Amino acid sequence: MTVMPLIENDVTFAFLNGADPKFKSADRIFRRIRSGSLKVSLSSVALVEMELVYRSEGREEGLLKDMAALASIPNAEFEPLTPDVALSAVYLRQTFHLGFFDSHYAATALKLDRTIISFDRAYDSVKGLKRIDPTTEGKDVKHHDEAS
Repeated sequence: MTVMPLIENDVTFAFLNGADPKFKSADRIFRRIRSGSLKVSLSSVALVEMELVYRSEGREEGLLKDMAALASIPNAEFEPLTPDVALSAVYLRQTFHLGFFDSHYAATALKLDRTIISFDRAYDSVKGLKRIDPTTEGKDVKHHDEAS
């Protein structure tokens, strides 16, 4: 079985913002991704959230650069939003009271390998979903070829 955890946008946003207090933890994860020691999935919904956040914060001038940087990261695959993921996201919002984007990330992770890399503890309540805390330096994230 290939292990490719889903990386959540809170980690991505921290990585893209060098002033973020969580930047160092996010940077360690992204260094592992770039080196190939960690392969991850990203939800295509993350791109929509990125657009909305940058627009709402008046930072659209940096959106193209940051989105292009994210899209070009090696060892990261974007997962599409499918009807089953959307239905699962609604269920997760109603059952576990997750936010809109969080519910989509959880649904996508559950569809993949049931693992999400995120600072957000809201995922800890989702049955069947394992959260990897980036502050652990991702030590508990095995290389995609190490899974058995």
